[in-house]
Amino acid sequence: MTLASLIPLLMSLPSLAAANPSLKPWEISRLSTFSPSGRPGSSPWAVVNITISDPNDASVSPAICAAQWNFSSEEPYGMVNACSEVDGGQWTFVMLEADGADGVTPSPTTNFRVRFALEKMDETWVGDAAFVIGENMSGLCSASGLCSFGLKEELAPFAVRQVRVR
Repeated sequence: MTLASLIPLLMSLPSLAAANPSLKPWEISRLSTFSPSGRPGSSPWAVVNITISDPNDASVSPAICAAQWNFSSEEPYGMVNACSEVDGGQWTFVMLEADGADGVTPSPTTNFRVRFALEKMDETWVGDAAFVIGENMSGLCSASGLCSFGLKEELAPFAVRQVRVR
């Protein structure tokens, strides 16, 4: 299965609430976001960085997943991003817009969902996670408008329930 063939699969899956309880959930050890100030002459790039691992399989190394986009003219939602190359499998992730049901305005750096996929051998596993400032993320914005947020330290590793889809 190629990265391109994963796009329809990743986008069409419903919420993954019915994960396999016999598996240990995947673990996010680090998550950080950055959004630019938007001031003239400053960098326009927003970034999300995530480190994820599978505690069920020692042959799959932790992966660093990153997305970068122009904060003033692009949205990162729906694009499949390859994570760092690791032994034992291939991680990818898709940023998804939060539904806003929690009363917090969706934002790709402060209130968003992520769908991870792990391909190993002949299997594909998928898991969803949601991140919201004040719940599982904290951080600050400077007077210049630069904002940096991350997973609350006390919540690491953050559990991501996964299901086998192939």
